[in-house]
Amino acid sequence: MNAVFLKTAWRSLWKNKFYTGINLLGLAAATLAFLLLVNYVQFERSYEHFHEKADNIYRLTLDMYRGNEKYNTDCETYPPLGPMLKSNYPEVVDYVRLQDMGTYEMKGPDKSLRASATYAADPSVFTVFNFPLLKGDARTALNTPGQVVISARTAKAMFGSTDIIGKTLALNGQPAVISGVMADIPANTHLRFDLLLPIAELTKMGWDLNTWGGNNNYTYVLTKPHLNLAEFNEKLKALSKARLQNEYVVAQAVKDIHLYSHKNFEPDINGDATVINYILIVAFLIILIGAANYINLTTAHAAGKKQEAGLRKILGASRFNLTRMFFAESLLINLLAMVLALVFTAIMRPFYASLVGYPSAALLFRTPTFWITTLLLFIVNCILSGVYPALVLSAVKTAAATARQFTGSLKGAALRKVLVVGQFTVALIVLSAAVIVYQQMYYVKHRQLGMNIEKILVMRGPELAGTDSVLAGKGKVFKNQLLQVKGVEQVAMTVSLPGLQLSSLCTQTDVHRQGSTENTGFNYYLYGVDENFVPLMNMQLVAGENYRAGSQHNQLLLNEEACRVLGFANAADAIGQKLDINSGCVKNGTITGVIKNYHQQSLKQAQIPVIHWYHNAPCNYISIKVNAENLHQTMAAVENTWNSAFPDHVLEYFFLDDMFNQQYKSDLQFGKIINFFSFFTLFITCLGLLGLTAFSIAKRSKEISIRKVLGASAQSIIALLSKDFLLLILIAIVIAVPVCWYAMHHWLQSFSYRISINGWIFVLTGIAALLLALLTIGLQAARAAMANPSQNLKSE
Repeated sequence: MNAVFLKTAWRSLWKNKFYTGINLLGLAAATLAFLLLVNYVQFERSYEHFHEKADNIYRLTLDMYRGNEKYNTDCETYPPLGPMLKSNYPEVVDYVRLQDMGTYEMKGPDKSLRASATYAADPSVFTVFNFPLLKGDARTALNTPGQVVISARTAKAMFGSTDIIGKTLALNGQPAVISGVMADIPANTHLRFDLLLPIAELTKMGWDLNTWGGNNNYTYVLTKPHLNLAEFNEKLKALSKARLQNEYVVAQAVKDIHLYSHKNFEPDINGDATVINYILIVAFLIILIGAANYINLTTAHAAGKKQEAGLRKILGASRFNLTRMFFAESLLINLLAMVLALVFTAIMRPFYASLVGYPSAALLFRTPTFWITTLLLFIVNCILSGVYPALVLSAVKTAAATARQFTGSLKGAALRKVLVVGQFTVALIVLSAAVIVYQQMYYVKHRQLGMNIEKILVMRGPELAGTDSVLAGKGKVFKNQLLQVKGVEQVAMTVSLPGLQLSSLCTQTDVHRQGSTENTGFNYYLYGVDENFVPLMNMQLVAGENYRAGSQHNQLLLNEEACRVLGFANAADAIGQKLDINSGCVKNGTITGVIKNYHQQSLKQAQIPVIHWYHNAPCNYISIKVNAENLHQTMAAVENTWNSAFPDHVLEYFFLDDMFNQQYKSDLQFGKIINFFSFFTLFITCLGLLGLTAFSIAKRSKEISIRKVLGASAQSIIALLSKDFLLLILIAIVIAVPVCWYAMHHWLQSFSYRISINGWIFVLTGIAALLLALLTIGLQAARAAMANPSQNLKSE
């Protein structure tokens, strides 16, 4: 490819500014969309790849069975499992146990903060994973109780520096020596924490790390390279049969967790591989639409170029040189489109990061993967959009040089029709999918949950010391103070909340009616609430009564699902019955009320059995029902009340509905992405239609003029020019409907509660596409119909 060909290509592009502009905009928009979408996909697929040993790291999980039926899958396991595997299985090199410790209040000499992510971990966390220490010794930083490792951002927030080894922090009132400062955890991992405590801290707190009675920690193993996972899981199955009842240990690759794991007690809200695959498909389809535009317009506008090619052949040009010349046009316009796309990618980076809600915009231009993708995309674009037109134009016969007019081949016309149908099929699929995703997300956000979570401000409770009665007294005083604040309607104190990760709940499978030893085999979820929880959440009691001030700790409120799995014929039969609960949260109790089923989790999950016990201390969460009027003043007054009641404790708050909807993070991102890029597909498709319509009108200009002279109306001319294109769009609708229905039906299966796909969605999107196409065609057709016929007929 020499300078002569490029110079000739530039002149040709400049000569046909209108078609060049359409091609350039179409290719640039398609390239921009592809780069943005693929960058998102690459980020989602990059989870855990920064660990040097990621290929040999596996998380151990539990599959729970009731007979032959797997009814639950849990990513928490038993504390002795890791040490036992290392001692008895030669393929296991090391292990790491991580225990979620919840939030911790940190107090330094001058500042107090709340760490929302705290784990207890084995010292091997620094050798198995790539969580490097910036300060301190990884071999000793988590060896003994009383030590703490903090993240660099936490160190800077607390002390303004990372040179703080040996300094002391108060963690929930207990002194801890800073033994290490670790680099901030990357965004592309399911394990995120600001504080690490030694696993030995659990023993100091009274936990038994040798018991097989409670699966409360995450266990990871580092294996020798090239592990046969299927064989390893068979070994774990044999171990499970010997050690556990109705549970099987299953290893999963750490790289698969983010996109392929949706187990109970996940430490993070994971993504969805199906969604990522759909986004990748959309990216490639958009590129194909852009290439189809170029092919359509280039081959349609071939008459003049065929004459040029024929003349050059007469003058001695070979087909190879002609191919190179026409391919140079594709190369040049794709290069311009790529530069334009990269500029807009940089400009749109903040907006795009906000749209998808992730920090990977910082990865743009900074990773080899991005530039490799960009180079490959450029090459593929050149091939897709350049090879066919170059081969077609270079194959012209020398007679074309003297032909007065080139009418084109039937094959070329058929190809253009196929490409138009393909473009509109893709556009309609993406547009219809966007409507369906929007409908489903609207449904899950507005469906009756069995409670009202709007306008509920939640504060994380202070870490207080004292007996239950002392704490209850403090809770009562603080609650009364809050109720004096203008705009505060109700206050409730709870151990957990609807919508929180299941790791915040106490779970137990060993729950049965008193006098029965039969284990139902279900996993029950337990957390304490006070007498204001049910009315504040606007829940409905279907039997019995709610708690009262001063109720007993072992009085139980169950949801209907818990009653069902416990074998009660109806809610009324459960009232007054006693339950044996082998749990550290509550040992046994009497059922005093049954709550109508409410969604403790998202609508992706079915109902779960929930058991509440009475708890009225200001513990984990303090929920406040607020009036929407003068919300800022109310929140300011609430903050002042907190600072007055708990001056030494850090206030942290959130709104319950925002937190609850975080469970739909992946799907909400999918909705935003598919909505945004549906406009890209329509824009690119309509650009191509604009160019083809302009070509069709130019080609039939004399026919239009003759019809007008013979008395044809403007409306009939517009109909003549529009009907062929509209027929192609109708064919596209017929193809798009079943494809979109199948894809979105598959996506909706991930929700236990979902909408039905109604036919009117496809009717409306089809009408919208037809109207948009008619507008694109009609404006040019109307201009042609209104033109003076003499301008086109004067040469005849």
